[in-house]
Amino acid sequence: MHHLPGEFTLVRCACDTVYINPQPEPYELATYYPESYLAHRATAWRSPLRRHRRWKEYLLRWYYGYPLGGSPPPRWARALLRPFLRLPAKGTLKSVLPYHGEGRLLDVGCGNGRWLRTMQAFGWRVQGVEVNPAAARTANELGVPVFCGTLVDAHFPAASFDVVRLHYVFEHLTNPGETLAEISRILAPRGLCYIRIPNIRSWTWRWFGTYWFPLDVPRHVIHYSPRSFARLASAHGLRVRRITFRSPLAGFFTSLEFMRAAGVLPRWLRPLRGDRALWRNVWRPCSWLIDRLHRGDMVTYELEHSASEPPRC
Repeated sequence: MHHLPGEFTLVRCACDTVYINPQPEPYELATYYPESYLAHRATAWRSPLRRHRRWKEYLLRWYYGYPLGGSPPPRWARALLRPFLRLPAKGTLKSVLPYHGEGRLLDVGCGNGRWLRTMQAFGWRVQGVEVNPAAARTANELGVPVFCGTLVDAHFPAASFDVVRLHYVFEHLTNPGETLAEISRILAPRGLCYIRIPNIRSWTWRWFGTYWFPLDVPRHVIHYSPRSFARLASAHGLRVRRITFRSPLAGFFTSLEFMRAAGVLPRWLRPLRGDRALWRNVWRPCSWLIDRLHRGDMVTYELEHSASEPPRC
């Protein structure tokens, strides 16, 4: 993938994690993040409200609970409308989080800051953390306040955020326990944390093995199953409140291309190509079923401070 030398050994632990052994040093990992790395790339930002503004503001208020133009609508009224607004909201406003608390939002590993800038336009009070200096500088130029370094190094005040988000970041961390402990410290008493990572218990991992696209060795240093992640979070004062599974097209079709490039793709799979609408549409219902069976490629964990309610899938 990176056209750089190196071989890495993956170990499956009895605790149901898969990790690189020995763990690479930070200076080694830095060489595997080229200037063209997507999350760090400087790209133009345009306000998502420039088109269909009134419709989007309506969805933000009535589906996601945003206090646009005043206080948010009553919860009972939103509960009545939410089933009818789910598909329009998910299709129109992708990657939008429900409004929570006082709107203090932290994105760890925020990259070029485009997502945070969008949340800022919707009314969040945002803060970013990014270890890549060029990406942090790009985010600052967008008007997003970003600390350049690690979350632990930032030393944010205790209970200072209503929502903390790590989007495809946690699997890159060599200090996951330390990071979770810091999230627990800076999260407000009723705050929520959203962490999205690959699922080492997915069926596509079983099918593709070392050619599985989300494996991304060596940038992804540790992979978790839902069980191992929940146990790790619990050890640092957080519990899993909700789990959702999602299998993007890239997870399946890019894995196919890795096998094709290596010359090991079975003959019966050779006609399948991600650039053809037919095969993408055939795969969509399959991925939907896999997600319903909790064996999807990606998992989003919604975390809260330890409480008595059981997690909901």
